[in-house]
Amino acid sequence: MGVGAIAGGLLLPGGCSGSGEKPNDAGVDADLSPDTRDDYLLYSSGRIGNLELKNRLVRSATEECLTPAGEVTDDYLELYRNLAAGGIGLIISGMMPPWEPDAFPLQVYLFDDRYIEGLGRVSQAVHRADSQCKLVAQICHSGQRIVGPTRVGPSDIEWPGDQKDMRALSVAEIEELIDAFAQAIRRTKEAGWDGAELHGAHAYLLSTFLSPYTNRRTDDYGGSVRKRVRIVLEIVESARALVGDFPILIKVNSDDSGGGHGNVDGINRENFGELARELENAGVDALEVSGNDCLSQEATVPAEQSYFLGNLEDVDVNIPIILTGGNRSVELLEEIMQAGQPDFIGLARPLVREPDLPNRWLNREGYPESRCISCNECFDSLIGGLRCHQPS
Repeated sequence: MGVGAIAGGLLLPGGCSGSGEKPNDAGVDADLSPDTRDDYLLYSSGRIGNLELKNRLVRSATEECLTPAGEVTDDYLELYRNLAAGGIGLIISGMMPPWEPDAFPLQVYLFDDRYIEGLGRVSQAVHRADSQCKLVAQICHSGQRIVGPTRVGPSDIEWPGDQKDMRALSVAEIEELIDAFAQAIRRTKEAGWDGAELHGAHAYLLSTFLSPYTNRRTDDYGGSVRKRVRIVLEIVESARALVGDFPILIKVNSDDSGGGHGNVDGINRENFGELARELENAGVDALEVSGNDCLSQEATVPAEQSYFLGNLEDVDVNIPIILTGGNRSVELLEEIMQAGQPDFIGLARPLVREPDLPNRWLNREGYPESRCISCNECFDSLIGGLRCHQPS
């Protein structure tokens, strides 16, 4: 798994996007023989850890902004029911804070046991809508992107673009956060979810530890790739003591560049393979591969579709890879899958416009491409809840 090679905006809080203006012009899918795509590799079953997934399509984390008090609401439940009924094999939630000082409004909170009951309603709703659909909670500390005057990270450096400093975390604070992540993973399991994902991309806290650009530490949590990954290793080890073989994924940048900041001396295509191997050694069950620091609407992407595919060229790991970012065409995605890498495909914005896109593709209904045009209005206007702003 995850072996082979194929050449190849505004941050979604919990995902990353580029921008695009070209609408779908591929025409209605004319190939009606056979009537479905159930023989496509995209629609074959796959495994992540001990999870058996009905297909290779994953709803990548997308901030919903439907929970003003941190508690699950009826609108949030309805969103998740629609996603499950729409045919997706795995849903990854919008990011949930494991540590109370980092929580901000409109997130679903995960820093206290009192939120387990509400999260249980979500797992029940998803599994009732489709017993084969799996559900993973994305757990994220915002780090230097925290709302407010205090920004924390591995090192005292000035973050590009906004000229604001990060305060370096002490070892004691790192240990406190490791426990907070582990306890959040425990709550996820107790709520009946099927797995957890650490958000290690897009300049959030774990991302800044993994990147040599933002991690200038000289202790055990910085320096070599192995030391930069140590915080992830210790989170996974602490969580395993609480949840056993409960699946733990990580979302990670394959390239830190973009965001209008020029060439950032951080994670890039050349060194990503080594980082991926160290994350596998840390005990995670899958890598969700994304990219860009996404601190600006000027984010750069290397291709119109499947932005980060080329960054997998030197990746050689034995755990599944989920490729997220710019995945729009079912036929192109099937070609990518048939080429041997990645193992799963992540979709974010397309499912905002069409939560039933997996079923539509499967049944050859309408266009073979997503109707999403990557305008990003769904994320530019999150107040009031996640929704597509394009005409129906």
